[in-house]
Amino acid sequence: MSKYALVFKSKAAFDWSKLPQEEVQKVVGAWKGWIDSMGSAVQSGDAFKFGGKSVGKSGSVEADNLLTGYVVVEVESFSEAEKLAEGAPSVASDQGSIEVYELLPTEK
Repeated sequence: MSKYALVFKSKAAFDWSKLPQEEVQKVVGAWKGWIDSMGSAVQSGDAFKFGGKSVGKSGSVEADNLLTGYVVVEVESFSEAEKLAEGAPSVASDQGSIEVYELLPTEK
């Protein structure tokens, strides 16, 4: 089995804290349902708070805020990780995409 990072990428930046609470709860519920549907494959994950920074050699600037979170899954193959990503709410609603990356093994 290998670990894969599923990175959530929105088509447009938006600050969830500015939305009505009932709308936030609806969206959070959809994401929670998707993550729960993956069961024990899920190793970790989280959403990103709006307002990140992009840091480079010449300093830091406001991030584009298109990356919105991630989940790490442990599954048998890259294609299985891709299949899980297809079920994400942002993919189904065409509001974004999921980038899939196999993680390199690291020593603890």
